[in-house]
Amino acid sequence: MKKTWYSAEGSKLAEVWTILHLPYTFMSLSFLATGFGIAGVQRWDVFAWISLAYFLGLGIAAHAFDQLPDQGSNYVKYITPWELMALGTASVGAAVMIGIYWMVSLAAWHLSWIIMLQTFFVFSYPISKTLRGYFHTDFWFAFSFGFVPVMAGYYINTLSLNPEFIPWAIVAALISGIEITLSRYVRKWRKNVYLLAEPSVIDRPENALKLLCLLSYLLAIIFILR
Repeated sequence: MKKTWYSAEGSKLAEVWTILHLPYTFMSLSFLATGFGIAGVQRWDVFAWISLAYFLGLGIAAHAFDQLPDQGSNYVKYITPWELMALGTASVGAAVMIGIYWMVSLAAWHLSWIIMLQTFFVFSYPISKTLRGYFHTDFWFAFSFGFVPVMAGYYINTLSLNPEFIPWAIVAALISGIEITLSRYVRKWRKNVYLLAEPSVIDRPENALKLLCLLSYLLAIIFILR
C-alpha cells in the first residue's frame, strides 16, 4: 500500500515529489494568500516572492528535515540524510534571504520577528527532539502552518497588524488542526497490513483531507480575487 494518496516511489526524484507533500504545502500557501487578500493585494511582486519564500521554507526545508533519521516520518529510501540536510539548509537559507530583502525594501520591520518565528518552526516542528519535542505537537503545527502564514501575509501586504486578520488566522489554524489530526489517523492505518482487506477505513478520512485542501484553496481564491 502506498504511504500517501499522492506518493511516488522508485527514485530520488519520486521521493522528492512525495516529501514535498504538495497538497498540504499548497494549503499553507493558501493561508498565506488569504492573509494577503484580506485587505486586497497591494503588490503582486511581493506576493509572488513571499509565496516562493514560504514554498522554500515550509514546502521544501521543513519537509526535508522531517525525513532525517529518527524523526518519525519515513518516506525516503534513496535520498541520503546528508542530501536532506543540504536541501533543507539551502532552502531555508534562501527563504530567509528573500524575507530579509523585502523587510529592508519595504521597511517592514515586524518581519524581523516573523521571519525568526517561522524559521524556528521550520526546524523545531519536524526535528521532533528539539526542546524534548515540546513544539512537535498538533497545537504548534496548527499555529505555525495555519495561523502564522495568514499573519505574515497580512502584515507584509499592509505593513500593519490590524486585528482584522485574527479571525481568518484562527480559521486557518483550525483547518490545519483538522488536517494534522486526520493525517495522523490515516498514516497510522496505512502502516497496518490488514487494511489491504478494508480500504474503506482510510478512504473516507482521505476524502475529508482532500476536501480540506480544496477548502483552503477556495478560501485563498476568494480573498485574492475579491
